[in-house]
Amino acid sequence: MGLLLLIAIGYGISMKIADLHNEHGFYWFSGADILFGIVWGIMGAALVMLGGPATANIMLAMNLAFLVRGRLDYLNHQIATTMIIITFLAVAKPEIGLLLTFYLVFVLFGSIKDRWRGKAPNRFVRNLYEGMLYYPVPAVIYSGFSGDWRVFWIFLFYTVGYDATKYIVYLVTPSKAKEATQCDT
Repeated sequence: MGLLLLIAIGYGISMKIADLHNEHGFYWFSGADILFGIVWGIMGAALVMLGGPATANIMLAMNLAFLVRGRLDYLNHQIATTMIIITFLAVAKPEIGLLLTFYLVFVLFGSIKDRWRGKAPNRFVRNLYEGMLYYPVPAVIYSGFSGDWRVFWIFLFYTVGYDATKYIVYLVTPSKAKEATQCDT
């Protein structure tokens, strides 16, 4: 389980670093955007392979939701998602009910967040979406019903890795504070 949680953190960190290179003016070194897209894909593929059937289906749901929400707008995003989907097709079996449920949750709440970015009607709604709670909250509900707590821990650690990365970048580059702390997934 410890390895899965490290991979989940790595998934969140690499996803946010790849995103920061594209959309928020962060620059580490030439080619870092593609490198972190590949690392993001490797980490996601590892979660699909090692996280069990539920995690694999939820990872597929997440990446299909990125597609329909138009979140795969850069090459590194496309590389990562392609790696994850191909891995799922090679090693996992779709569980249609689980897949569709999480897909609809991610599309619905992700789309609401996309629409309200920076324009949330109140502080509660803004805090809810800035923290990407629509990943670990449905995961804890699923885990409570199914008893598969790996799902909750994986999505919690992914979210922590992602959010911690954006706030660390905020501390390192305060001029990019507003852009770096925006959630894009």
